[in-house]
Amino acid sequence: LQIIKPQMEHVEATGVSMARADDAAYFLETALRQRGYSNAAVDWRLLDTDNGGKRIHLIVEEGAGSRLGEIRFSGNEAVEGEAVMELLTSHTRKRVNAESGGILPYVPEDLDKGVSRIREFYQLLGYSEAEVSLKTGTPSGTVDVEVSVIEGNRYVVGAITIPEPPSSALQADFDKLHEDYSGKNYTSSVPVSLSSGITALARDAGYYDAEVFVEEVNKTEVATSGTVSVDLQVSAVWGETIPVSGIQVTGNEKVKSEFFTRHFEDLNGKPYSPNATNAEVEELLRTGAFESVRTDTVRRDDGSMALLIDVEEASMKEFGVYGGYATYEGPVAGFEFQNLNLNGMLRKVDAEIEASRRGLRGEISYEDPWFAWSDFRLQSSLFALNRINEGYSKFETGGRYEFSRKTGPAGRTQISIFGQATYTDIYETEIDPAELGDPSYFANVTGVSLSLDRTDNPRKPRSGFIAQSAVSVASSVIASEVEFLRATGRLGYYLPLGPATARLSARAGIISPMGDSMSLPIDLRFYNGGAQSVRSFDERELGPRDSRGSPVGGEFYSIFNFEIEMPFFSVDGLSVVPFFDAGNLLPDAGDAGLSQMRYALGLGLRYETPLGPLRVEYGYNPDRLPGEPVGAAHVGLGVAY
Repeated sequence: LQIIKPQMEHVEATGVSMARADDAAYFLETALRQRGYSNAAVDWRLLDTDNGGKRIHLIVEEGAGSRLGEIRFSGNEAVEGEAVMELLTSHTRKRVNAESGGILPYVPEDLDKGVSRIREFYQLLGYSEAEVSLKTGTPSGTVDVEVSVIEGNRYVVGAITIPEPPSSALQADFDKLHEDYSGKNYTSSVPVSLSSGITALARDAGYYDAEVFVEEVNKTEVATSGTVSVDLQVSAVWGETIPVSGIQVTGNEKVKSEFFTRHFEDLNGKPYSPNATNAEVEELLRTGAFESVRTDTVRRDDGSMALLIDVEEASMKEFGVYGGYATYEGPVAGFEFQNLNLNGMLRKVDAEIEASRRGLRGEISYEDPWFAWSDFRLQSSLFALNRINEGYSKFETGGRYEFSRKTGPAGRTQISIFGQATYTDIYETEIDPAELGDPSYFANVTGVSLSLDRTDNPRKPRSGFIAQSAVSVASSVIASEVEFLRATGRLGYYLPLGPATARLSARAGIISPMGDSMSLPIDLRFYNGGAQSVRSFDERELGPRDSRGSPVGGEFYSIFNFEIEMPFFSVDGLSVVPFFDAGNLLPDAGDAGLSQMRYALGLGLRYETPLGPLRVEYGYNPDRLPGEPVGAAHVGLGVAY
């Protein structure tokens, strides 16, 4: 019943019938044969039930089962026996849970597929003439198998002759292709792949009619090595560049045609580039305003190319409510309204109100991805919040802005200029006045930031690194009542370990008063401890305290995290995460360094949801000082760092 569970669930949902009974018998018989019972037969009957219905009765004749015995290999010098074994039995292993010491059923069809996989693997290694044969014993009981390999010569790519590129700008790309293919394993797909690569480069440079041909011109056997070098000759007809002459848009009802004209104007009049066109399309899709954006081209009589854009628009206005829970914030609830298409020009307005145990926040923001039709993105907002922290409360109003521009490969490098102007009022404080700083002030901050993302997946990276840094200043020159210089940095590195992922992160920040500001207001200082930092402490609880025990923050912090996320195989989306954290928080920027470090050893569970990972973690304090906690538990949604 477990084997045919999907079929029986279908029967339970739709009812018993002769056709469904026959299907169940067929699937069970097939499954048995795939488990080594080559003569299995399954018949069926429909029986009456006490309540007047019908039920399926399956009659099974398993027959004698066969299993794989000893598997021997011969002739395989380039590929180890373990790899040949895996290729031969992989089809069976995927389907059958191989327990009991790894015993596998004997399934001839699977072994035939395995032989094909061994042969294909040899071909990928350059052994295009490799022969693989299989001999088996009597198909009953235990079946021994012998795999014989005749490897033959190994073929590699020798000299490659490539003509001059149609544009000098392509020379570096042509040289890179030459480097990628030279000395690599030669298979029948190499000429096709090389031709496609050169053609794609030429077409993206505007030579849309380019035709490229690759042929073998010489084969040289390297003495005593069993290796044959294959020389390739590339010939090409580049043709002329094909300019884009006009943009035609269909399917748009809410977004003005003027927007598309402006958005694609950088392509108009220039040689047609598929990559440049796709980049503009992907930028549109990231706005969330379109279900799909399709492009096509049509040749005009004058030889130019008209670019056709067909769009399917999504909902442009959305209202949503949300709720959740976090250890420090407590219950969280909010609602949000979005308009993705202000004035029909794909400018975004977002209004949000959120309440938690810590207070109330309201914000309205505006986003222009193409500020003044440039490559710069403008993000601005006005906000107000009432916040209850340990030892004090505050009311803050203000606004912020950020101009950013993405550059580099796939836009994974971002440079930003940002600023924020706020008025803050500290009230209901339990902090010693000497530690409080100015309880009421206006701050005007401006700064720059740089972000480098070289990960394989921006949403959930498994390899690569992220580097971020920011420097900002508040000065009386720009009418700020408090003056300071602040710098922060972060480096994250990701490493796949089989199905697991190792994550390493280092973060640090320093803020120093300037001018007449002898000390910083308490809410401008850094804090440490919590679900995103050193997890053996509750939120903001690591570091200096006043005489009453309330955290007062500091002018320098460091945080180091290491964790390994390992999938919990029996539950899809669930993983277990052992971690180690270290960090400090120092009261004076002049003492910046790695003294007074605190640590966390812990374990967590994470479950992937559409909104991000749900996290439940506990961090133990292995070097506890007087007054510090034994550890801390954290519950929340989102990545740790």
